[in-house]
Amino acid sequence: MNGTTTNNSDMEQIVVYLRISEDRTGAEAGVDRQRQDCLDLCARLGVDEPVVFMDNDISAYGNKKRPGYLELLERVKLGPSRIVAWHVDRLYRKPRELEDLIDLVESHPIRIETVKGGAFDLNAHEGRLMARQLVAIASYESGHKADRIRRANRQKAERGEWHGAPKYGYGLGGVLIPEEAAVIREMADRFLAGQSIRQIAVWLNRDGGPIPPSKGKSRLNIWHASTVRSILCSARISGQRAYDPDAPRGGEKPGGRAIMGPGNWEAIITPEETERIRAVFANPDRRVGRSAKSLLAGIISCGKCGNTLVTGGWRSGQTAPSKQHFYRCLPLPGRPERGGLSASAAGVEAVVTEAIIRRLAATTLPDESPGDDGGVSRAMEQITAARQRMEDMARDYGAGILTRAELHAAKTAAGHTIIEAERLLGRTSKSAALKGIPIGDEPALRAAWEEQWSIPQKRAIIAALVDTLIIKPLPRGGARFRPERVEITFKA
Repeated sequence: MNGTTTNNSDMEQIVVYLRISEDRTGAEAGVDRQRQDCLDLCARLGVDEPVVFMDNDISAYGNKKRPGYLELLERVKLGPSRIVAWHVDRLYRKPRELEDLIDLVESHPIRIETVKGGAFDLNAHEGRLMARQLVAIASYESGHKADRIRRANRQKAERGEWHGAPKYGYGLGGVLIPEEAAVIREMADRFLAGQSIRQIAVWLNRDGGPIPPSKGKSRLNIWHASTVRSILCSARISGQRAYDPDAPRGGEKPGGRAIMGPGNWEAIITPEETERIRAVFANPDRRVGRSAKSLLAGIISCGKCGNTLVTGGWRSGQTAPSKQHFYRCLPLPGRPERGGLSASAAGVEAVVTEAIIRRLAATTLPDESPGDDGGVSRAMEQITAARQRMEDMARDYGAGILTRAELHAAKTAAGHTIIEAERLLGRTSKSAALKGIPIGDEPALRAAWEEQWSIPQKRAIIAALVDTLIIKPLPRGGARFRPERVEITFKA
C-alpha cells in the first residue's frame, strides 16, 4: 500500500515523522536509524511506502521552527491519520505542541504509533492522558538538559576554552588560520582608522578579495556589513572568551557578548583594540577622529586668539554664484580678541590636503606610545561608569528620589565626564589611523584621498600627523584666501 489503510470504511493515512536535535556531521545518520525502525513498524501495519516528514539537526525544545513538523500538521488536516514516530519525544517535547495536535482531533481522528513506547489514541481520554504525561516528562527532561548544558558551557567559558564550530579566522578547536587572520587584522586596522563597515565590505568584495565565511553556501557568496560587524565585535579575535546565554544563536549582539576572560587560543588583535571597536558600535557618534561633516572644524585654530575655528556659509541676504563655505572664529562678548577671522574652506582644505599627502608619501609609521593601552582602558572605564550613573539617576528620578533640577545637574556632570574621556580616547594611539594606508605611494595616496577615505578617516590621519594647524589673519582683515595664511606644524 502507498501510505493508506482502510479502517471502518474510512481511508486512514499513515505518515512518519523523524527528528534529531543535533547532527554535528550533517550525515543524517541519526534520522536514518529512526527511519529504518519506523519503516519496519509501518510494514507491520501493512504500509510499504508511507509519507515521511523529517527535521534534521533541529531541537523540539527551543523556539526554532520545524518545517517538517509544520508540513506534517497540514497533512494531518486532510483526514484520519496515524502518525508513526520513533518515540513521542521525537514528535513533540512541549505541552503546547501536543495541545495543538489534540485540537486537530475535533475534525479528524489521530492515532500515534511509536517504535519505543507503544500506541495511544488521541481521540480517547486515556490516550490523551498518556500523551500529556509523556510530554510533561519530556519537557522536564529537556529543560533539565538545557540547564546542564548552560552550566557546562559557562564552566568552559570560565576556563577560557574554545567553544563551538570553526569561526572565520580559526579552525576546529581555535587553531589559527593565517590567511583569514590577516584579513581580520586588516579589517580592524581599517575600522580603527575611521572606515565604516560598509566601506570595509566594499573592500572585501573587490575582485580577487577573500572568500566570505559562508564559503559559497549562502547569501550570494559576498561580504555583508553585518558579517563585518559580527567579526569585529567578537571577543574571540582578541583571544578572549565570551559567554552570554541570552545572545542570539549564530551571531553577535550589537555590542558583542559579555567577556569572561582570556581564552586558550591565539589572538589576532589586542584586547584594547576590541574595547575600542566595541565602544564605536556602542556610540556611533564617536570615532577615532570624531565623525564630522567638515574636514578641519575643531582641528584648525585662529592665528589671533588661538580658538578653534568652525565652519559657516554665506549669511542670509548675501548672494553668490554658488554657496561658499569658510572657517571662521566665533566672536565672544567681553573677549575683543575673538572673532573677525575667516578663510575659504575650499582653499584651506586644498592646502592641507596637499601637505598631508606629501607628508604621507615621505613618512614612516610612528611607534606607538608605551602608555597607550592603559589610556584606552581608563577612558573606557570612565565612559562606562558615567553612563551607568546616568541610567541610575534616570531610575531615581522616575522613583521620585531626585528632582528635575537635580537630575539635570547630575546628567550635565556625567555628560562632561563622557566628553573628556572621549577626547582622551581620541588622542590615544592616533598612529592607528595610519595603519592600512599606502604610506610612501603618492599616486595611491591621492586616489584613496579622493575616492576611498571618509571624512572621519581623513580627520584621524590629520590628527595623527599634525601638531598645530593655524590660519593667520590678513594684515587688513577680511576673508580673502592666500596659501601663506595656512601654517602647519607636523609632529616629529
